[in-house]
Amino acid sequence: MTAPVRTPGKRGRLPAKRVALRFVHDYAAAPLPAPAYPVDVRSGIADGDWQMCGNGPDPTCTVAPEGVGDCTFAGRQHYRMAKAAHYGQSETWETSDELVREYLAYDHGQDVGAVISDLLLSWYRAGKILAFAPVDHADPAAVDSAMAAFRGAYCGVDLTPDADQLFSQGQPWTVADGQQPDPNDGHCIVKVYADGNTDPYDGWISWGQFQRSTQDWTRACLTECWVLITSEDEAAKVDMAALTADIEALGGTVPDPEPQPPAPVPPAPVPPEPDHKTLLAELAALIRKAEARAEKDLAALTSWLSAHNL
Repeated sequence: MTAPVRTPGKRGRLPAKRVALRFVHDYAAAPLPAPAYPVDVRSGIADGDWQMCGNGPDPTCTVAPEGVGDCTFAGRQHYRMAKAAHYGQSETWETSDELVREYLAYDHGQDVGAVISDLLLSWYRAGKILAFAPVDHADPAAVDSAMAAFRGAYCGVDLTPDADQLFSQGQPWTVADGQQPDPNDGHCIVKVYADGNTDPYDGWISWGQFQRSTQDWTRACLTECWVLITSEDEAAKVDMAALTADIEALGGTVPDPEPQPPAPVPPAPVPPEPDHKTLLAELAALIRKAEARAEKDLAALTSWLSAHNL
C-alpha cells in the first residue's frame, strides 16, 4: 500500500506580541475542567482531510499554486473544521483561493506573514470571530484543558531545521540530536490531540495533515497559544462582557500605519534685491551722518582746548 504524500508547506507566523489580556481561564464562567487524557478533538476527520488551504503547493489554488505563508488563515479554517465536526454542523468552507486572497489583502498584497495577536484583533473587528483569549503556553495542562473546552488550540510555534523532512516522512517532530527551534521559522498550527498518560505525543494540524510531535518538542517550540471563541462557545464557557471589554481596549495591537514622509519645509523668503539708486541714496545718508558727527566731535575738542588755555 502506497503511503500518502505529505508535502511540507510555507511558514508565515511573525514573532509574538504581548497583549493586555488575561489568560482564558481567568475569563471562564466556571473553572475549565482538567484535561482527561487522551484529549482528541478531531471528531472523526481523517488525518489527511484537513486541506492545505493555500499554505503550500496546493492544486486547488489558482491564485498561488505554489503556496503562500497563510498558515494563520489556514489555522482558522482548521479550527472551524474541528468545531463543526464536533457540533455536527455542515458548513461551506472558504476555498483555497478565497483564503489566499483574504491573506494577501490583509498583507497589502505582500506575502510577509502575520502577527497572530494583530490578526485575531482584525478578525474580531471584522466579525469573523466573537472573541479570542490567550492560553498559558508554558503550562501543558492549561493548553490541553483549553483545547478540550474550545475544540482546539490555535498555536504559534518555531520550527526546527528538520521539520520539513520529518513531516514528509510522517515522523513526529522532535528536538532529538540537538535540534533547536528557529525563531525565524515561525509557523501557525492547531493543536487537536494530546495523550499525557501513555503516549508521549501531541497532535497538530499543519499543511493539511495531522502531525505528531514529542512533548519535548512542544515545550521547546510552542511560543504562543490562543482560543478562538465562536458562537458554539459563547453560551457557557467565558464571561464575554469582561473579555470583549478587554479586547476593545487593545487598540495598540493593530498594525501601525505606514510611516509618512515629513512635509517639506518651504524655503525662507528671499528679500528683493534693491536697485542701484536706492543703494546710492542709503550710502549718501550714511556719509552725511558720519560727517555731521565728526564736525560735532571736532567742535567739542576745540572748546575743551580753549577752556584749558591750550
